[in-house]
Amino acid sequence: MSELSVGILTRKGSPTAAESALSDTLGLPLISSEQLALGKPEFYLCYAETGLSLNANDARTSAAVVVDFDNKKLTRRAGDGLRQQNLIKAIGLKKRQTLRVLDATAGLGSDGFLLARAGCEVRLLERNTVVHALLEDGMQRALKGSRSPATRDAVSRMQLTRADFNQAAAQLGSYQVIYIDPMYPLRHKSAKSKKSMQLLQQLLGETADVPGILELALQHATERVVIKRGKQSPSYAGVSPDISFKGSSSRFDVYLIAGIL
Repeated sequence: MSELSVGILTRKGSPTAAESALSDTLGLPLISSEQLALGKPEFYLCYAETGLSLNANDARTSAAVVVDFDNKKLTRRAGDGLRQQNLIKAIGLKKRQTLRVLDATAGLGSDGFLLARAGCEVRLLERNTVVHALLEDGMQRALKGSRSPATRDAVSRMQLTRADFNQAAAQLGSYQVIYIDPMYPLRHKSAKSKKSMQLLQQLLGETADVPGILELALQHATERVVIKRGKQSPSYAGVSPDISFKGSSSRFDVYLIAGIL
C-alpha cells in the first residue's frame, strides 16, 4: 500500500459494527472528525448513503472515490452497443455467449463489469487493500440493491479476490483471456470527470510497467492476453501486440496465444 496514511472515519460518537470490521480487516485506524480536522491522515474511508468512499483530507479536494455500478456513465457504456466497443472486441467474444476472463488488475472494476455485462465469467484480482474494499462494497451493494436486473446479473458473474497476479498466478489456473489494465498517467488533470481517478492515483502513485507480467499472463491464458494502454503509450514492455483496437484516448493491445486466431 502507499506510504500515505489512511484512516477510517467514525461518523458517530462510537464506531459502527461495519466501521470496526473494516478497521480490523484492513488494519487501519479508526479516526474521529476532530482528528481529521488536524490534517491527518492524508486519506480516509467513510461509510455514507452512497456506499464506502475514499476521500482526501484536503478542503480543496471534494472528489471521492465510490464504486457504483449504477452510475450513468457506466450504464450508458453497458447499453445496446456494448459488443461493438473496443474492450469487447479485444477479448474476442465475437458471436460467443461467454468467455472465462481473469481481470488481473481490477482497480475499481468498471472494465470487469462491462465484460460481465457482455456475458463473460470474470475473476477480478486487486492487490491494494483499500481499492479491494471499495470494489467489494460496490459489488455487494449492486447485488443487494441495484435498480437494474441486468446489473445484478452481471455482478453475479464477477468473483473478487484480493491478490497480486504476479504472486498468485500459479494458484489461479488458466483462463481463456487475461486482461491487464496498468494505471497509466492521466493527461488532462483539470477534467472534472477524472478528479476521482486523480485522487486514486495520489493514493497509489503512478504505476510503472511490471516486469514479467505479460510473460506470466501468456503462460496462463489459453487464447489471448489483452493489455489496456494510453493511446500514445509504447507497447507494454516493448513487446508488439498481434492486434490493437484504438479509441480516442486509449487502446487495447491483443497478444494471441500460438495457434489461436
